[in-house]
Amino acid sequence: MIVAQPERIALHQQLVRYGGVLHGDVLDVGAGRFNRYRVCCPNVAFWRTLDPDPRWQADIIASAEAIPTPDASFDGVLCTQVLEHVAHPQAVVREIFRVLKPGGVCLLTIPQWNELHEEPHDYFRYTKYGLRVLFEEAGFRVDVIDQRGKYHSVLAQTIIRRWIDRYRPYENRLARLFLVLPATLLTRWALWRDNHSSHPADAAHALGWCIVATKA
Repeated sequence: MIVAQPERIALHQQLVRYGGVLHGDVLDVGAGRFNRYRVCCPNVAFWRTLDPDPRWQADIIASAEAIPTPDASFDGVLCTQVLEHVAHPQAVVREIFRVLKPGGVCLLTIPQWNELHEEPHDYFRYTKYGLRVLFEEAGFRVDVIDQRGKYHSVLAQTIIRRWIDRYRPYENRLARLFLVLPATLLTRWALWRDNHSSHPADAAHALGWCIVATKA
């Protein structure tokens, strides 16, 4: 049983919504353990993974700050919830630009809100304005910046994440049994409430962002 979280659901929905922009040969930067987002990108012909941790058995074991492939190697790059964990994000975005072919597309997601995690390698959080600057300074044309979650999702995510960190449901079966239902109901309520809110006060809060950017 999984303890529901607004961030997980909203992130998956965002990747399904924009995953179709990636096609041809694609590099998943910071792929991690499960290669979980491949299914969100139906137009990819050839998928390669990059991660610095050899335990995850990526195709390329290397830092995203120095990708060991030639210039213009890929039609697309996916980079999901990675940029906050690298000490030099500008270098990563420049490397993504370098390895993309002209006209290639980067699909990247980042958090604006998150608890401290994967410490001590948890360095940054981003607004949509900082994200745009980061990509435009690297030479990209920004096509889309899409918000993930609003006030109610941030509120629910904060509560549920604290429950998970406090009660450890994936280590404690009894805690998991008690948390699954309230977390599911709170997540569904928050996502529904945000989807039906157009108030600027709610939109001023975000779980994170998704950017689609092209190497022009």
